[in-house]
Amino acid sequence: MKRVRVSAGRTPYDVWIGEGVLNRARLRSAVGDGADGILISSKRVMDLHGEALVRALRDAGFNSRRTLLLPDGEGAKTPRAFERTLQAMAKAGLDRSSFVIAFGGGSIGDSAGFAAATYMRGIRFVQIPTTLLSMVDSSVGGKTGINLPSGKNLVGSFHQPALVLADVSFLRTLPPREKQSGVYEILKCGLLKSERLLDLIANTRGLRRATTSQMETAIEGAVRIKARIVERDEREEGDRILLNLGHTLGHALEAATAYRVFTHGEAIGYGMEFAVDLGESLGITSAASARLMRETILKVGIRAPIRPEMATLAQRASLTDKKRQGGHLREILLGRPQRPLVHRMDAQDFARATGRWLTAAAARNTDTSSF
Repeated sequence: MKRVRVSAGRTPYDVWIGEGVLNRARLRSAVGDGADGILISSKRVMDLHGEALVRALRDAGFNSRRTLLLPDGEGAKTPRAFERTLQAMAKAGLDRSSFVIAFGGGSIGDSAGFAAATYMRGIRFVQIPTTLLSMVDSSVGGKTGINLPSGKNLVGSFHQPALVLADVSFLRTLPPREKQSGVYEILKCGLLKSERLLDLIANTRGLRRATTSQMETAIEGAVRIKARIVERDEREEGDRILLNLGHTLGHALEAATAYRVFTHGEAIGYGMEFAVDLGESLGITSAASARLMRETILKVGIRAPIRPEMATLAQRASLTDKKRQGGHLREILLGRPQRPLVHRMDAQDFARATGRWLTAAAARNTDTSSF
């Protein structure tokens, strides 16, 4: 079992990683005795893992009957789902001493966290992620939000959790494609800050052959990297933007395909490839480093393919990215592994580069496996 302390926001909190991290003492330490709250999850997650969580919550004195089930995936992050969540919280009579438990993948955590951030101007919440992606990314750092038809995470808030419990036993029921999605985010952290993480991914075939101990080490490594960056820059006014490596094109791909084609990790994988190629074309990344990083990204696994019709749609979607400032956009590039930098370029030039790259990627069509 591993623990990462995150000192961001008003109150530091712990991220516990391992089997059996759900227990009464940890939950009570975060929400207190007799506190009232609501559990937000999805039917699929509750069917798979709800019994264990409800037992732990009951031991901690939580009324498990106050449960709201949202759709899985991006369906949890619509304005309609957000309004439904707030109405459920109000109907349950929650007040400023109450709390929210987010139990599920990243979309559940983002949506529930945003509801917690805005209900009565902010109440406590606990993150209990059930996917690899949410364990290493969205559950840590305090970013919460929902999507709009024009773009991902365009409405949101910074609201740090009171506690994060990442029980790796949940990953046993995770489909391989969803597990691979999380590996891309771990790979991102390795490219930014850790050669050790890159070696672990390479030596376990994209974590497909990782032992439980190795998986815990990978999760801890990614969480620790993110935590240290967030501690320096909670609200993305400096270094935190580095965590957006691959996300500009990745988010554009997701929005262009209505979040129905790619997993988040797959889209970010393509985004990291684009960043490497862009860096090489601009003379920022050497050919040798670009080749090494490209090969590392491709080793993670087969992804849903890019189709020609996606290029124009994603090009347009890239112009609504949150990292845009006026007529310019900030893209994260890599001089070499563990040497990230923020590159500022004209937003229209970036969009055109995005369209050209996606068109070329569709023509190569190397990833043709169906799921």
